[in-house]
Amino acid sequence: TSGDHAHGGVRTTGSLPDGAPFALMQFRIGGPRVATPPLPSRLSRMPQVQSDTDDPRPLRLGLAKGRWRINDRVYDPAGTPIEVPRGARETWLLRNYHASAPHAMHLHGFQFHVVERETSPDFLAALVVDAKGRLPTDLGLKDTVLVWPGESVRIAIDFRHAFAESQMYLLHCHNLEHEDAGMMLRVRVG
Repeated sequence: TSGDHAHGGVRTTGSLPDGAPFALMQFRIGGPRVATPPLPSRLSRMPQVQSDTDDPRPLRLGLAKGRWRINDRVYDPAGTPIEVPRGARETWLLRNYHASAPHAMHLHGFQFHVVERETSPDFLAALVVDAKGRLPTDLGLKDTVLVWPGESVRIAIDFRHAFAESQMYLLHCHNLEHEDAGMMLRVRVG
């Protein structure tokens, strides 16, 4: 900015140096003080999803022949490699190859819980909040989870939906270059 400026009570001419503080506005809060109730020790509890089977659905993430893949498949608009029965509750195991890149895996239409992280990179160790290797960002409902190279992330999904017919959804990497290079699969529920 250029011109005259009132800055910290001092009038300046010209422009301010990069990063210099610049007072734009002041807030004055008035009125009677209102008593606020104390916060509860816990705001809410997330219901946990229990899988209908003991075996998780394996989903391998990686690169082969110049294409990003899920379970060695690239996106096929006519294919439906993941079929989920109506009302199922499943656990999926997302495994990322060591020589891969981080993948922000996104599921359309459903939220899920991160159940566990395994073989996470060392730099995540300081962020882990429980014995299941989860991060603070893993504790709520999610529709996207970041899976680091060499890492396995187990997620639990409740596939109940209100639609009478089967529905088609997508599972894909949110890195657009990965998705555009094939890292996306159709998921039929119902």
